Amino acid sequence: MKNLTFLILARSGSKRIKNKNLKKIGKKSLLKIKISQCKSLSLGKVVVSTNSLNIAKKSLLYGVDQIHIRSKEYSKDKSSTISAVLDFLRDEIKNNRTLTKYIAICHPTNPFLKNKSFSDAYKKIIKTSDQKIDSIISYTHSSVHPFLFIDNKKKLKFNVFKIKNKKYSTVERSQDRPKSYVLSASIKISKTRFFLKHLKKTSHKLNIKPFNMKYCLGQEISNKESFDINTKFDLNFANSSLIQKRN
Repeated sequence: MKNLTFLILARSGSKRIKNKNLKKIGKKSLLKIKISQCKSLSLGKVVVSTNSLNIAKKSLLYGVDQIHIRSKEYSKDKSSTISAVLDFLRDEIKNNRTLTKYIAICHPTNPFLKNKSFSDAYKKIIKTSDQKIDSIISYTHSSVHPFLFIDNKKKLKFNVFKIKNKKYSTVERSQDRPKSYVLSASIKISKTRFFLKHLKKTSHKLNIKPFNMKYCLGQEISNKESFDINTKFDLNFANSSLIQKRN
């Protein structure tokens, strides 16, 4: 049996873009793109967790292995990601389904992730010799360097962040700034055991990151792979990028 579950979180009710997960880039919806990618990797079963019957029906047409109908409690605007994962796991246990060793949390709003990046991340976590490691998450170069952040009080305050004992005032040229990275939601793979520790916590506002921050590996990806669609501008930009690539 394959040891990975792709858990695609695709609820309805997005405020910034109505029916966001069903919006299209080119001729394919974000939902279809993500399902197709997970299936093409052939690493495990593909599950869509949703509160929408419409999304559930479309997911079945796109070939998912399983639908998890998420309860209203874990489908609210302020419901945390980990609360949705725990809701899925409780349902799996209730229905006597065998749990896989790993769970990949997947978002349709990250449509540009490359298969190789995901495969490399999965290989890295399953082959690590450190038994304490629970998670791997993607990261990318920051498009805005932390040295440029300011505190906007009556007078501007600089040097808000320091990196490797350097700060804004001590580095003149941008090319001399220490490299800086930001986390990306494109890849999040964790051992199921990490989630099971929190199984009895039922709050939909559970304030716990959906990966083990203490024992976590990283997988570097490109800025494009990290691109996250949350606004109409993002969606339009993604479509224009696709058109430019074709031309």
